[in-house]
Amino acid sequence: MTAKTMHQTEADLRAVLTTLAERWEQMAGPAPDPNEGLFVNEVTPAESARVERANTYRTAARDLRDVLRTGRIPHPLMTDAELEKHGATS
Repeated sequence: MTAKTMHQTEADLRAVLTTLAERWEQMAGPAPDPNEGLFVNEVTPAESARVERANTYRTAARDLRDVLRTGRIPHPLMTDAELEKHGATS
């Protein structure tokens, strides 16, 4: 594999991962507005699950963008072996 081919392959991979992050953000929908105030009615289990799922999508997209930007795995996603390799304790 030539250097040009490797560069193109990495560029293609970055484009795919960026698209994936964008799709996760779309699936999550808009983040809750902190100015909306507190819930007056009790939140249903279905609504609670929807909010949690949206937060998971937003977090995954943010983590993926961090990896693309920095080239490093965010600390909360590291395995024990990766943490040990980088000198962090769990």
